[in-house]
Amino acid sequence: MEWGIISTKNFAGKTTYDVPIKRWDPLSTVTIRTEDFGLRKEKIKFYGHYAYISPVRGKRPKGFTTIEERRQFVDCSKKDALKHKDIFTSITEGKPIYDDWGKQLGDGFTIVITEDEKRKDNPFLEMPHPAQRIPDNSKALTLINRYPSMARIVDPEIEKAITDKLPLHLKLSRGINLVTISRDFYPSLCFNLIPEDVLAGIFISMKAAILYCVEEAIERDYYDIPVTPFFNIGIKVGGSQPRIHGQVYIDLNMDGHGSRLEGHLEAFKEMGDNCHLCQTSHGDSDRVILKTEYWTFYTTGSPVRNYHIRFHPNEHLRRFSQLKVNQISDLAKILRIIFQGLDDISIDKNRNILFNCCPFHYDANFHLFGDIIPHEIIGGAEMVDDMRVARKLPHIAAKEIRDSIQKYINH
Repeated sequence: MEWGIISTKNFAGKTTYDVPIKRWDPLSTVTIRTEDFGLRKEKIKFYGHYAYISPVRGKRPKGFTTIEERRQFVDCSKKDALKHKDIFTSITEGKPIYDDWGKQLGDGFTIVITEDEKRKDNPFLEMPHPAQRIPDNSKALTLINRYPSMARIVDPEIEKAITDKLPLHLKLSRGINLVTISRDFYPSLCFNLIPEDVLAGIFISMKAAILYCVEEAIERDYYDIPVTPFFNIGIKVGGSQPRIHGQVYIDLNMDGHGSRLEGHLEAFKEMGDNCHLCQTSHGDSDRVILKTEYWTFYTTGSPVRNYHIRFHPNEHLRRFSQLKVNQISDLAKILRIIFQGLDDISIDKNRNILFNCCPFHYDANFHLFGDIIPHEIIGGAEMVDDMRVARKLPHIAAKEIRDSIQKYINH
């Protein structure tokens, strides 16, 4: 089932439960009955909690075996990092790559959706191919994730056999999972470990790939498409590879969205033309970390973790894919500074970056925003409900981060 492909060849001898499955939790799922967001009526839709269950995810290779190994990579110099070989090196170099002990790293097969902004393989390509060397002047490329949580290509005969046997509360999960990597190896978003143009190139490749995938999905009559771009940086927050990489989940199940997104959609609907992100001063500006021509970064007043940072484009945009080049370049510049500032005040280096977007085909007055969430152990009460108990006052956290990044802004 690698690359999200289910065919007669790879399904032979498998059971129904060996495929990617999506399951809605019956104790927290509600049928969407409103027409507020322009959802098409062809399918019943829900919001609530759901899970992707995918056996192939457990087979993905791990780039780190210990947290100590991760720490050594993050602390290494840029010069040392560029020498490192990982499973993506065979793709970027277009040839077999071996580690210091003669073990081959990856097999070099891939499906490349975009190289920088240039479109390559069709998102619904049915067969991976040997990689071709990526030119040195390229910054980033976006690939089909080899170990996805959704099925991208399903043989109709196999699909019928699967769906006929699945219980009513389970469904075959459909969608596209992308992974965006830098052309060269970089282990961190920190100021001194990744060039600004490379990080911008990662965002640009992600954007181009999202647009390509969604266009091709619409051609195949998919609609109402939630798209989630994110970064997992560090093994504690799901980062299985040392190379900085972004991911995108493009859900093609057409069955609704999660309860958190529902909350955002309803909140922006209630705001109407008085968008909170367009008008707020974020606590009379004492929670603002940095504001530029294009972005505002601040500590949220209701943090998910201590030192939880939110950011948004100053322009009212709905989706990551609407960002312009100057906005992307500025975002790359600020993120490097913010990450270095968090390092300098000893905030956990395992962090998620999440982009909250309006799904495609949803008619919602949404303002794109992002979250930087450092890893932190949470308690039982925080798992029972959608709440957190924080120890750090957000305006104090903002001041600590502002002070720590000042020298990099001046630089």
